[in-house]
Amino acid sequence: MGLKIGEVKLEKWNPHWRNDFEAEKRILLKIFGSIALDIQHIGSTSVEYLDAKPIIDIAVGIDKLETFDTIRQTVDKLSNYSIKQNNAPDEILIRKGPETNRTHFIHVMAQDSQRMKNSLKFRDILRSNPQLREQYSELKYDLASKFPHNRKAYTASKSKFITEVLINNELR
Repeated sequence: MGLKIGEVKLEKWNPHWRNDFEAEKRILLKIFGSIALDIQHIGSTSVEYLDAKPIIDIAVGIDKLETFDTIRQTVDKLSNYSIKQNNAPDEILIRKGPETNRTHFIHVMAQDSQRMKNSLKFRDILRSNPQLREQYSELKYDLASKFPHNRKAYTASKSKFITEVLINNELR
């Protein structure tokens, strides 16, 4: 499990990803303590039968991003975790694993933020809609072949599909 920074490689869906999430969730509960309002498995590894990059994405909901400052020093001291610099304004990203093999991305977000809601909603839509799941898988394989060493471009190129899915399912 895991990838080098910037690498894009998809693997067939693996039922062990669920176990990897559960194991990491137990660790995160100890790290975050009571400031973690919710910890959810998100991203493609959380969707049964969806091929994915072998990196477990986890959403940690807290009351507001500033609350993370109460545990920032604790996370900084953990040798297997690193806090990304220059985060998006609505998220703090923690990466697990060395640069040569990132295994987990922990997305710390305000529990009631639109980003958190969209992450869970997109996951749930893909879980319940095999046709959309297949379309997303085809898109991901196409983009992985175009951007095998440029994860930023790969991720950015998926955003239109994700936005359309979220908007189209808002109307239902």
